[in-house]
Amino acid sequence: MRKPLRTRRGFSLVEIITALVILSILGVAMTKVLLSQTRSYQYDTGGRRSRTAARSAMNILITDLRMTQDYGGVTAVDATNNRSIDARVPIGFGVVCVVGAGGVVMALAPVDSFQYASMKFGGYAVRDATTGIYSYVPGGSISSADPSNCHGGPKIYADTVTMGGRQGKIVQVTGTVPPGTVAGSMAMIWQTVRYQFDTSKVYAKRAGLFRIVTSASPPDTNELVAPFSWTARFKYYTTMNPKDTAKATAPADLNTIRGVQIYLAAEAGDTVPGRTGPKKSPLTTAVFFKNTRIQ
Repeated sequence: MRKPLRTRRGFSLVEIITALVILSILGVAMTKVLLSQTRSYQYDTGGRRSRTAARSAMNILITDLRMTQDYGGVTAVDATNNRSIDARVPIGFGVVCVVGAGGVVMALAPVDSFQYASMKFGGYAVRDATTGIYSYVPGGSISSADPSNCHGGPKIYADTVTMGGRQGKIVQVTGTVPPGTVAGSMAMIWQTVRYQFDTSKVYAKRAGLFRIVTSASPPDTNELVAPFSWTARFKYYTTMNPKDTAKATAPADLNTIRGVQIYLAAEAGDTVPGRTGPKKSPLTTAVFFKNTRIQ
């Protein structure tokens, strides 16, 4: 006689519901952990991007502004919001070879070929040997000149110097010649550049750093780096300050400016969920003009 088979015992409804509740709790906990880790990663990534924006802006600003002359180099500032500064940025330095009625011929020392080719000529300037101050001649034109102008009588050979594979040039520039200009006077060519914090074209309602070559016709405008908050601004170091203290108020005499402090209030491009705003990486840097007079 066969023994009856034992009935297999399954899961009860209560056990299934209990298991589902436990799994749900674990799932919610894991989801929160994953969301927290993801948002933390996004926030850290935003921090890296905002720091990159600040450092990139700093490097670009330093490249131009540090070569500005400390007298006559700054031509305009935004005295209301301190969000822009116009400067005559030297492209190349050299020596006057020939003085003519409508301009000069000069031998330029080696200059970066890309910078020279892409410049928007704003004018030339000649340095007074006594005061060390440059007299700026805006406008005019620039063209190549015969090397014999500089390799003849006065024997000025600045263009023959080679630095890092870069070669000098002989150029002729036009415009009213400053008084006292003679063969052998130090000279330079320049373009006018405005750095300005203005409404970004990429990030709505936030600021971008613009580089505007105002000596171009029409002005050559480029948004270099973004985004920044609207607290980004310039301050000014002047010869009137006894210490290296930047002033938020622009001086009445722009010729006293010897450097600028730039507050780069860089931000991340987006706001991570759960945060009240984008990650901020403010950076403050100072640029003192290297092209200074002999005191």
